[in-house]
Amino acid sequence: MTGRQDAVLNELKFKVERLIKLYIASLENNRIQENRINELLNEIGDLKSENKILNEELKTARVANAISGNNDGSYQAKMRINQLVREIDKCIALLNN
Repeated sequence: MTGRQDAVLNELKFKVERLIKLYIASLENNRIQENRINELLNEIGDLKSENKILNEELKTARVANAISGNNDGSYQAKMRINQLVREIDKCIALLNN
């Protein structure tokens, strides 16, 4: 081979090695990002569960306040009681079938 061909071949080898290193680095970066995404998805699930629990506690507190007469929330209390009665009726219907 001539000197020019050797130089082109060496440059090509250098570029291929560089591409391989960049590819390996991008694979590692993708793995890290996928792990982070999974962590965030788990955190979102936990926060949604916590939000649901807190909303139920808030509803219960509002009903308790309405029943105790601390505010003018008797309508909310009636609605919550009706909802609970409907849920109980559904459970009884399921048990009877």
